[in-house]
Amino acid sequence: MKKFLFFGALCAGMLLASCEKEEVGTINGLFSVSETQQVKFSSGNLQYTKSTGTLQFAAHQWEILGSKDVKWSEMDTFDVFGWGTGDNPTYERCAEEDTVFTDWGINPIANGGEDVKWRTLNPEEWEYLFAKRPNAINLVAFGRIENAKGVIILPDEWQQPEDVPFQSLADTAKIEWEEKIYVTNRTDSTDLTLINQYDAATWQKMEDAGAVFLPLTNFAFSKDGLPTGGEYWSTKDSHLSIGDWGIWPNRGCRVSAFETPVRLVKDVVKE
Repeated sequence: MKKFLFFGALCAGMLLASCEKEEVGTINGLFSVSETQQVKFSSGNLQYTKSTGTLQFAAHQWEILGSKDVKWSEMDTFDVFGWGTGDNPTYERCAEEDTVFTDWGINPIANGGEDVKWRTLNPEEWEYLFAKRPNAINLVAFGRIENAKGVIILPDEWQQPEDVPFQSLADTAKIEWEEKIYVTNRTDSTDLTLINQYDAATWQKMEDAGAVFLPLTNFAFSKDGLPTGGEYWSTKDSHLSIGDWGIWPNRGCRVSAFETPVRLVKDVVKE
């Protein structure tokens, strides 16, 4: 009888596990982008392969393509886009009359799951995520993964993995929120991405707990071969701007003739 009960319980457990639907291409954490809406982030920056006409997410959150010596238009697979070019990922915007935004999330994404409604955050959502959600300054930090510089964003309900160090913006005592920007009050030139450094295995523990990493991608002022800043598009004529010393969640600009990364999200639907 005991053997039968054990076998029955084992089968039931296997059946339950098989019924759970894995969320392909998704980071597990829940992030508030307004008082009423939470989202989940995609598992990496968006990429496009010209030869196959395929959109996909980067294999790792810290992955970026290209370098300061290679222009994205010369690459078959690239990860920076003109604003709102979801209907034509290779289009280079160059005129102010290009004011129609088409979300990249309307397209099938190879490793983004089936029938998933991915979308781009708007400027107000970026700002709420970084600065206005409860406990915001304790849920954001600078860091590096495998020497890739970037910004770490923790989910609303965060449980720090054991034996993994982490210092938030509040912990550094060097950065504070001033109207529209996190700025440093330091007088030295310390690169704040050096505060939290992880190899791939250690970062995996953070990611499994729901952490998001937005890598820097702008090589314009690089002296060591690493990006010094980066921008991420929003749905309006604005973008998130990050560097190794400050964060602008809602940096307004005119429709720009430059290309930046895209990190998509999907809405959490409350039942």
